[in-house]
Amino acid sequence: MKKITLLVLALIAIKAQAQTGLDNWIMNQGEYASYWQNTASQGPPTYVFYTSTVLANVTKVCYDNTYVWTESDGMTTNMGRFLNPGTPTEQNYTYRFPRVPSVPATKTAVPMVGAIALLNNGVPAFGLSNAHYYNGTNNNGMGVGTWNVEVYLSEGFVLDTTMGAHPQQQGAYHSHANPTRLYEGMPVTEHSPIIGYAFDGYPIYGPYGYSTAMDAGSAVTRMKTGFALRNITTRTTLPDGTALSAGQYGPAVSGTYPLGTYVEDYAWSAANGGDLDIYNGRFCITPEYPSGTYAYFITIDANGTPEFPYILGTSYYGAPETDDITMGATITIPSSGTTCFTEPLSVKEYGKMEAQIAPNPSNGMFNLKLPDVTGIVELEIYNMAGQVVYSNRFEGNEQFIDLSKESAGVFTLKVTNNGKIHYSKIALQ
Repeated sequence: MKKITLLVLALIAIKAQAQTGLDNWIMNQGEYASYWQNTASQGPPTYVFYTSTVLANVTKVCYDNTYVWTESDGMTTNMGRFLNPGTPTEQNYTYRFPRVPSVPATKTAVPMVGAIALLNNGVPAFGLSNAHYYNGTNNNGMGVGTWNVEVYLSEGFVLDTTMGAHPQQQGAYHSHANPTRLYEGMPVTEHSPIIGYAFDGYPIYGPYGYSTAMDAGSAVTRMKTGFALRNITTRTTLPDGTALSAGQYGPAVSGTYPLGTYVEDYAWSAANGGDLDIYNGRFCITPEYPSGTYAYFITIDANGTPEFPYILGTSYYGAPETDDITMGATITIPSSGTTCFTEPLSVKEYGKMEAQIAPNPSNGMFNLKLPDVTGIVELEIYNMAGQVVYSNRFEGNEQFIDLSKESAGVFTLKVTNNGKIHYSKIALQ
């Protein structure tokens, strides 16, 4: 009986292949990308904060019955303090996602190097390797080989702590692990939000989900990976058991090449007791998909440290858009037959609300007037880093707002009432 129940739940999840979302993208609301640059060529880092002329987050979303397209420059606000001396630059990405993901019998490998998914602020996530491999002598092979240098062990110390990210040589800012900015502030007792989409169209969530996959009433818990370090002393076989020829051997496990140096030092097993499958996801109910969907999850350990494989496993569960893997360079949005928006879809769908706020700029005290509201009004104010600095629920058409404890800057005000939404910029002097 238990097996029959599990089979029914799996069939329900398959039948309920949820469509790739339209309203989870963080749309640009006039913000410009900004970042902390390490200006020291040697010695302790010295950081200088820069605001660029490049628009932050996702700048455009288009869709039809088959696909969702996104445009972004691959940058966001207040990017963290990465150590490597690169500079984030405008990238002009266009990505395409299937609205109804498909599940092929033959799986596609997740790229070791380059883009594998898009976070919902328009920043791509990259693969598990740092683009070096063991070439028979050392780790100076460039590209992808048999034994690929694992990125977090080799580069984790240079990543920022806001997005688990840094720019590569060509200025493409990208995440490798645990983009905390996209789920911070959520209690660990609540299901994590969607933080992006894999190139197969399935959602990627933060690290917390329901303890029972198909039961939204179960406790929320940290999703544990099924990957673990292999029990090996020599590198003569791959994780799937494939025996290698002598010319493909990696270095023996040693102090110079400790276990974990390479992506291939890890293997997935049900015996590891994880919540997630070999693709780093599972069929489950989520707040956005109450009938169930396949979903990937960010993996961290009990201390919050990123844990292999961080975002996706070594293969996609669904069929990825192969043009996305080339970093969106070959994708164009059809000129007809698509619907596009450049502001949050909730505004597009439900309409704007009239609102007046004065004085603006202000020294911290604002007066908000709403000419036509009924019932509960929800108010949220975000700083340039996307963090909520003020929230309130009230009835009536007037409200005083005190931001005097905040530092000077520009903030985004969001007001919601009866399905209508108002966005505006307010400045604190």
